[in-house]
Order: sequence, then structure tokens, then C-alpha cells
Amino acid sequence: MLVCALACPAAANGQWQVLAESPSETTLIELSSIARAAHRVSFRVRHALRDGQLDLNTQRPMREILAKRMVDCRTRRVATLSRAVFSDHDALIDYQAVRPARAEWKAMTADDPLFKLVCRTL
Repeated sequence: MLVCALACPAAANGQWQVLAESPSETTLIELSSIARAAHRVSFRVRHALRDGQLDLNTQRPMREILAKRMVDCRTRRVATLSRAVFSDHDALIDYQAVRPARAEWKAMTADDPLFKLVCRTL
């Protein structure tokens, strides 16, 4: 059931806001997915890829990466809870998920656009 929910490209769900854009990718956050619990905020992120980046395991072109992420606003850290990689025609080529307690947390800077967006009211 979880894979089914992730297997559909992100464009059909909620309102997406661009976080960053480069020649090789556009990173967007789904505003309607932002959920706060105490000092932690979870949300969905979409990376629309260009320039024919290849998945190292399958050698297939990556077109989109959907991820569920969580930011700890108090400690200024971010973790990826799940990550789905799609190729042409919405083909799922990789999926990884981890529980928040086992997630790999990475430090963020206070001026990170993602940190500013999801933690601004906390």
C-alpha cells in the first residue's frame, strides 16, 4: 500500500512550491504535506531531474525523486525517511524507507531555504 502511494508522480497531489532550481534539477516541496509535531516538521519533497542522470544500480535514466523528509527545528537537522526514484513512464526503480528513530540526521544552516520555510513559525 505504501509503495502504491509513492508510485504515482507527485504532480497530481497538492500545491508544490519551488525550493531550488538548477540546470540539472528543480526541487519542490508539497505545501499541503507539511505536518508539525512538537519541534519536528515532516513533508514531501520532489526532485524533477534533467540532463539524463543515471541510476547507478539499474543504469536507467532518473526523471524524478520523491522523498518524505523531517526537519528537527530545535536542533536544526534534517533526515530523509523515505525515497522513491522514478524513471521514464513513472517506472519505480528504487525505494528506501527508514523509521525516524533510525534515520540519518544531517545538520542544516539557519539560512537554508528549507529550514526557513518549514520552521519559520516554530
